[in-house]
Amino acid sequence: MEFEAPVDAWYVWFGVAVASLAITGVALSLPTQPPPDAAQAANAIDRVAGSTQVATATVNHAAEEVRLGTSRISMRNDGGTVHATLAFGPVTPVTAVGDATARHALQSMLHGTPPAEVLGRTSFDALTESELQQAVASARERRRNRGPQWRQTSGRLRVHSVHLDGELVVLVGS
Repeated sequence: MEFEAPVDAWYVWFGVAVASLAITGVALSLPTQPPPDAAQAANAIDRVAGSTQVATATVNHAAEEVRLGTSRISMRNDGGTVHATLAFGPVTPVTAVGDATARHALQSMLHGTPPAEVLGRTSFDALTESELQQAVASARERRRNRGPQWRQTSGRLRVHSVHLDGELVVLVGS
């Protein structure tokens, strides 16, 4: 009695073809890159938010999209989606500020321009520190109520703290 299948049998070739397709499918479904490091971004935000002085941090990352809340950050790319919780906060995502003039002023501050210099510009004559602080508070409240949205990112996350109306505000943006 012979237990070997003949090589010219159709079912042997069919089995080899099905196994090859299955292995190819598994290989093609594997991610092409690792997921972004949300913990690294959260740690940078926490270093700035936990400081009692004005501080700045910049994080280069591999995320294609970022979802930033007042106490949580999520990042995603083709490698997957990762989340991290912030230990210090709340932070203020600059993109959450509804007033375009206030958002532009805070964007300038995020990139390192001191508040006095920003508010001294003619384009921001109507703004005061207390109005910026109110815009920050309403942005935080809006973000808490509606939740953050996924946004395209440039691959760089900036964090900067500023004193506005006697309070230390942590601005985050990309």
